[in-house]
Amino acid sequence: MSKTSSEFIKDNFVFNYVMFILDSFGFGAAFALMIPLSYTPDVAFEISSSIYAPPLIIILFYLLNIFGQVTSSIGRKKEQDSKYEVIKWGLVERLGIILIFISLKYFLASELSFLMFLITYSIFVFSSGAILPAYFDLVSRVLYKYRSIFFAINLTTGSAAGYFVSKYVDTKIQSNGLISGFQSGVLIVIFITSFSLIPLLLIREPNSTKPQNNKFMFTLLNLKIQDWKNLYYKNIQIKAIARANFVSVLPESVTPFFSIWLISEYNYEPSKIGIWVTLLLLSQGIGSFFVPIFASKFGFKYTYIMGLIFHFLACVIFIFFPLNLQNFIFIFAGLGAGALYTSQSNISVEIGKLGEAGNTNTMLTMFKLPGLLLAPFLFAFFSTNINLNYLLLAPIFSSAFGIFIMFYQMKDKIKPQVRFWLKDA
Repeated sequence: MSKTSSEFIKDNFVFNYVMFILDSFGFGAAFALMIPLSYTPDVAFEISSSIYAPPLIIILFYLLNIFGQVTSSIGRKKEQDSKYEVIKWGLVERLGIILIFISLKYFLASELSFLMFLITYSIFVFSSGAILPAYFDLVSRVLYKYRSIFFAINLTTGSAAGYFVSKYVDTKIQSNGLISGFQSGVLIVIFITSFSLIPLLLIREPNSTKPQNNKFMFTLLNLKIQDWKNLYYKNIQIKAIARANFVSVLPESVTPFFSIWLISEYNYEPSKIGIWVTLLLLSQGIGSFFVPIFASKFGFKYTYIMGLIFHFLACVIFIFFPLNLQNFIFIFAGLGAGALYTSQSNISVEIGKLGEAGNTNTMLTMFKLPGLLLAPFLFAFFSTNINLNYLLLAPIFSSAFGIFIMFYQMKDKIKPQVRFWLKDA
């Protein structure tokens, strides 16, 4: 007698869990180098010698990452099979990393070096966003329980891989300079992500079929926007999270500037970047690890608030103790990033409709878009005109507003659940 989908999912649960965790090492190694909290803004500044290159990288990352999510999410249907979509964008993601290495290895002396870096970086960033809707749906389907622990382990193991890559890059930066050190790290990431593709291919999804090719049409976009509007107005929990995301986005936008300002305003050596990135990644893993432990008792509402508190403290330390406690700036920023990312990942799975975790996550991320696009250039512009201490009041108040909204408007604690998709139940 053939197995039902739910029986198939239960029988392959442990195997899929392990495959997802193994894949996370590649994810963590890549993002350790590529996210705006890491080396890429400084690399862009080194190549271009323009003060506006770092905010351009930050904006490019968030814009294309979210645009990739929207593009991928538009054509997805409720409870749609996801494995082949994940593999497709995973391959493009890895191709982007290879192209970044080629641009730095063979075009660095060219007048088009910065443009080549932007183009290749854009390929990676877009695909890293496009993979997320299918990835969240795949996780919510085949990992029908202990998902909160998975998201925590996923980011923790990813941060661990990123930690060792950043330590290696740090040593290379010390001896060969920023660009050469970063280039060496990208080469290591190519090998790690190539091996991590194997467990991704081995994940077992029931009834996994290749998705139809959906063209990006404005009619589909309009339908998706209407869907998001209905989701926003009809779900009180989602409305509260969306509002909190909208007002509390500034700490995430300002974090990449911490290293830039410490070097330019307080005359720290650029070689310190490696140490700061290492601390940020290590604390990000720790922040993520404790999310399911607290959430099982108190709920993801309070782990989200905890993430904002950590960001709040990072800004306060930068204002009052930038010389004596600069390492703690990155420790608290990492704790905040880990707690917030893991909390929203779980919230998207727990409060969204069954089979629409990816769609819910994309919609919630869209509310961050205005702040993520405007804030980096505003921080770059005003940092040359006003005192940094006054400028950092903006992310401090932003964190406080987010905490206020979550505390008073989110009525549900949002605890982990065990749920099957309707077509699998």
